[in-house]
Amino acid sequence: MEHNNIPLCSFFKELSLKSNFQHEYKIDLEAKVMDAYYHSNKILLEKIIQDFEKSSSTDKTDDIIIVKGWLESLKEDEEEPDIEVRNALKDRVFNIPDLNKEKLTLFCNFMDFYDLDSNVMIARKAINKFISSNETEIQEVLLVMLANLLCLSIKEDNYNYVEYLVTRKLPLKSQFFFYKDMICFYKYLSSYHFNHNKDDLNTCLTIISNC
Repeated sequence: MEHNNIPLCSFFKELSLKSNFQHEYKIDLEAKVMDAYYHSNKILLEKIIQDFEKSSSTDKTDDIIIVKGWLESLKEDEEEPDIEVRNALKDRVFNIPDLNKEKLTLFCNFMDFYDLDSNVMIARKAINKFISSNETEIQEVLLVMLANLLCLSIKEDNYNYVEYLVTRKLPLKSQFFFYKDMICFYKYLSSYHFNHNKDDLNTCLTIISNC
């Protein structure tokens, strides 16, 4: 840099500005994708994919796969799944070497692409590793994972794992109310499945009203 007459402070300031811009861009894009997903806006998701394909971004391949994954998640059961996209997302999860927040978040977002046994296997590893964590973001991902897994288990009429999942020690933080409410919902729904106690069903209806 000295040989090319480039001041150190200017160089690193420029790097910092570019880094901040990329970070802001990523956050804004993620918000846009999630908003489109929660409004079932397939047209907007397809447009985001097209914009990515035209861009010169170096990591656009990963971004395209993730947006395609959200688009895939909006498909009805009778629609033909895109196996290539689903496998690419599963490969991406398994290619992240350590069980960390990035890996768990990606896994949680696309759990319905896995079979139930694979979901339970990964969930058990995550629970064993992070159940005692005090990190709020990790706790949140674990709660989402538990709620998703309970939903998928009951959807497949498989109650083998429900007791294990609902008896995990959960963090007591007010911002987790929704996730814990959903876990309670699946707990009482499962109980109603076995004993047909109307009180369990009424508790489910109260939780739906809360939501």
